[in-house]
Amino acid sequence: MAELLLSIQPRPSTPAERVDEFARQLADDLRTVPGLRIAHAQSAADGHGKSQQAWELGMLAVGGLFSAASLRALAYVAVAYADRVKARSITLRSGDNELVITGSTRVDARLVTELTQLIGGTPAATAELPAQPERRPVAGQHGGGTAGN
Repeated sequence: MAELLLSIQPRPSTPAERVDEFARQLADDLRTVPGLRIAHAQSAADGHGKSQQAWELGMLAVGGLFSAASLRALAYVAVAYADRVKARSITLRSGDNELVITGSTRVDARLVTELTQLIGGTPAATAELPAQPERRPVAGQHGGGTAGN
């Protein structure tokens, strides 16, 4: 089953505690999307602590049912969250591929297709998406991304 890693890229002066709070808030927002499982991303712990794993600061692991509808909802939640907390971006990764979104990223069929490709699905899964109102970027900002490096 596919899994996405979401990494919040805050402004450089953001304290670590605030980044962890951002991740908790984004996880709560993403839990409203049916079919998705959300957890803090884990990595090998540094040092000689009791735990073999530690949370990755500002990083979430997202798994579950990735349908066109859930990917569109995930994109809307991530874009709205990046805009709300004024994060520089949110990076979505699957393996060696990544997609970077910002608060001004337009959620459209192309973005959902890129997300589908990112998780290793086929773009055909997005063929029957309903039309959504266009979101216009704020002057001086840009968004969007491409799957792959």
